[in-house]
Amino acid sequence: MPLADNHPLAEVKVSKLKDCPMLMPGQLDIKKFQEWSNACHWYLKHSEKKPEEIVRFVADGMLEPRFVKWYHANQTRINALSLDKYLTEFAKYVLPRKWEHSVRNTLLSSKQGNKPFADWQIELENLNTLLANTKSMCCLSDASVQAQLEANMNPDLHAKLDNTNLIATTFPDWIREVTELDEDLCKENACTQCLIDANNAAHAAEQQKHKPLAECLSDPPTCTQSPSLMGSSANANILQLPQLTEDEKRILKEHEGCTQCRVFYCGHAKDLNKCPMKINSTWPDPKNYKTLTLKMALAAKNKTVTGYAYAEEIRDDDTDSDLYVPPSDPPLTGQHMKAMVELSSPSIPSFPIFVKALLDNGCPSTVISDVLVTRLGLCHFPLPKEEDNLTSLSESPLHCKEYVKLELLAGKGAWSSGVSRAKMNVSLPVPLLLGIPFLSSKQIVLDVHARTAIDKRTGFNIMAPPPPRSEPIQNTKPPKKKRKSHEGKASNPSSENTTEQGSTPELEGREAPDPKTILAMVLERIKGLAFQEKLQKKDAELKEQYADRFPARLPDIQAVPNNIHHRIWLKDPHKVVNARGYAAPKKYHEAWKKLLDEHLAASRLQSSSSEFASPSFCIPKYRNGVPDPTIPPRWVNDY
Repeated sequence: MPLADNHPLAEVKVSKLKDCPMLMPGQLDIKKFQEWSNACHWYLKHSEKKPEEIVRFVADGMLEPRFVKWYHANQTRINALSLDKYLTEFAKYVLPRKWEHSVRNTLLSSKQGNKPFADWQIELENLNTLLANTKSMCCLSDASVQAQLEANMNPDLHAKLDNTNLIATTFPDWIREVTELDEDLCKENACTQCLIDANNAAHAAEQQKHKPLAECLSDPPTCTQSPSLMGSSANANILQLPQLTEDEKRILKEHEGCTQCRVFYCGHAKDLNKCPMKINSTWPDPKNYKTLTLKMALAAKNKTVTGYAYAEEIRDDDTDSDLYVPPSDPPLTGQHMKAMVELSSPSIPSFPIFVKALLDNGCPSTVISDVLVTRLGLCHFPLPKEEDNLTSLSESPLHCKEYVKLELLAGKGAWSSGVSRAKMNVSLPVPLLLGIPFLSSKQIVLDVHARTAIDKRTGFNIMAPPPPRSEPIQNTKPPKKKRKSHEGKASNPSSENTTEQGSTPELEGREAPDPKTILAMVLERIKGLAFQEKLQKKDAELKEQYADRFPARLPDIQAVPNNIHHRIWLKDPHKVVNARGYAAPKKYHEAWKKLLDEHLAASRLQSSSSEFASPSFCIPKYRNGVPDPTIPPRWVNDY
């Protein structure tokens, strides 16, 4: 039952092999029907449905209205059919009459032509497979397909096949050997074509050398820079334009000139094929040609000036003051705006990492590379799905699944951004990209012309942080101290006062630190103290919450099972262990003995008669930063 040719083909959707396939609305040809048949058989094989129930499930998966109508009209009868009978009846309804003959005729009339033998053979075998899967009488055997391939292959390949003794005994082996012959033939044809092209090029060059003088004068001059500059007239006596000098070529290149029509700022200097004189073959009269000069090029910025007779003539009495020279054009490429910032984290508290951050007011997010995140050891947070919305200029997505929190410093701590969030991207080409959210929240104004990024709140330029101020302290050198007399004479109080007043501090001559640096250090210290206080509170809360994990003494075990035995089999029981055990310091012996006695009393430890010793070591406990051996080892260090 064929449909119109403009009706779209149906689509077979299979999410999983054990799920029922879906036949979307559309027309069915033999290939789509075969795809639907395979999907139904997969469902029968992998699902847990009974064979007699399969048809009612797959029939409900047909979404084409006319297929649904056909099924509902015969639902009771179709549900009772097996899967093969259902597909046979469905094929009679949906496929055109004698479609097998149409496919067979296509198979028999196909010829190799210039196609590779492997591609052509696969095409024919696919057509024959369609007939075989539907158990059609038009299906060809392997011998028939081989005869069809041999009869309709390329004549050159057929001739080479006749001159080759094949050793194949099966159809797949025959296909493999013929494919190898076709590949060898293609290589030979390619080599032959290369030799022909090289011979033609050499013959053309030889003819060019031995051309008569009249033909050489009438032919247009050949040049690598431009085609012929002569007119289209066949008269060989017409004068030719003089060749461009090195100075003329340089001036044309600097002022966007065309080497064909020799016009400055013509607009087609990069594509000489668009030159109107070349297209129309309307070359100027060489008699009125004037040599190109820099003066003409400067004047051509406002009006097109050339050296031809029909162009506006430049008089020799013109002065340079009459020529208007506009400002030079801006460069086509500029540098990115990058700021040197400092990053630190709990894993590297001592020395910050200096990174060049890219400032981009066109990026809708702040992004950091995964390499920098790993280096800093930052904590990852899951990113909401709606925030994974970045794309590059090539419209390829930049996937971000997590984000991190970080703080940026500039000017050796003189400027701080506070805690900011940044999306983490794998293989980001830059370590850190500061986008619109960061620039907006920190009130940073970018000036591309001045190359500045200024914080509106403080006036700080993170692109070029100001150097620390240096104001030396004006003091005089301290006088030498007088030695005390050993004769018991009392020193003069007035002289002592004079010495103290005239003394200078030890920081004489050193530069005073920048106030901003001092404020940043104080702020960092305050944050550290606040964090320590937060940790102490958290420690107290955890100890109170899990008080049962910190008992005053180990609990006793009244009943220990004695029917459990464990033995460790040694690889070599006769091997002597030469490793020396390290004794614990005597100051820890008392604490160790107390701990071992408690374990023995609780029956957690038992005396061993083994000849193998297990060396142990003790980690001392600290009280106010000093090791205290009197602390029981079961106590937990207060971090």
